Amino acid sequence: MKQKNNICKFVPFSTPKELSTQNFVYETSPENSSENHVNKNHTMNIVISGKGRLCTDLIKRNLDAGSVFFTFAESPYKIENVDNLNYMFITFSGQRAEELFDRFAISPANCVFGGYEGLVSFWQSSIVKANEKNLDLISEGVLIYTFSQLYSSPLNKEDYLVNDILKFIEDNFTDSELSLQSAANELGYNAKYISRIFKENLGVTFSEYLKNVRIQHASFLMEQGITAIKNVAILSGYSDPFYFSNVFKKTVGISPSEFVKKKGNEN
Repeated sequence: MKQKNNICKFVPFSTPKELSTQNFVYETSPENSSENHVNKNHTMNIVISGKGRLCTDLIKRNLDAGSVFFTFAESPYKIENVDNLNYMFITFSGQRAEELFDRFAISPANCVFGGYEGLVSFWQSSIVKANEKNLDLISEGVLIYTFSQLYSSPLNKEDYLVNDILKFIEDNFTDSELSLQSAANELGYNAKYISRIFKENLGVTFSEYLKNVRIQHASFLMEQGITAIKNVAILSGYSDPFYFSNVFKKTVGISPSEFVKKKGNEN
C-alpha cells in the first residue's frame, strides 16, 4: 500500500476451499480516483471513521462510521474519500461466499449496511492480533462473525419494499414496457413514494438503475457472442435499436458495434 500508516496483512497461499480469505487491510488514507477498480475476489469492508461514497454501475451510496459494505469479484467500483475516510477490508472467495450472499440477500444492488459501529473495535483489535500463524483463522472469523451480525439485523418496511422493487426489476427488465409507474401498479404503491424510497436507499433513481441493469445485460449478451444489435436491444428491454445504441454509448463510452469489435479483438 502507498500510505505508510496502512496495515496490510496477506494470508499465505493455500489450496482453494469453500471459503478463503486473501488479505486483511486497514486503509487509513484512501486516495480519490476517477477510475473504477476491479478485483478478482470479493471484499467485505467496514468504515472506521470519516465519510465516503461507494459508486458502482448500479448504485451510489454514502458511507460513514459503522457502514459495512461489499464489492464483488470482476465488478467495477469506486470508493470516494469525502471526509477523512478510514476503512478496513477483507478480500475473500470460494463457493460458500456465494451461498452467504444468497442467504443474507447481499447483491450489487444491496451491498451497504449502516449502523454497525459496535463492530469497529472488533475489526481493529483483530488485525492487531493477526500474524502469519493465525491470520487465516482471524480473518475468516471476522468475516463470518460480521455476516452473522448482518443477518441478525431486522429489515424494516422500507427494506422490504426496496427488495420487492429490485426483484420486480430483475424479473421484468427485458420488458420494454417496464416503468416506474408499472412497477408501482404491480406492487400496489404510489409511484412518487416508490421513487423517493428507491432514491434514498440506493442513491440513484429508478430509471437510472433500470438503465444500468439493461446495459449490463446487453454487454453480457455481446460478450457471449450475440452480435446483432437489434437482437441485443430487444433482449435487453429496448424496442428501438437506435435508442438503445444511443443509451449504450452514453453509458459505456463506445457504441454497441464498437463494443462487439473490441471484444472480438480481445478474444
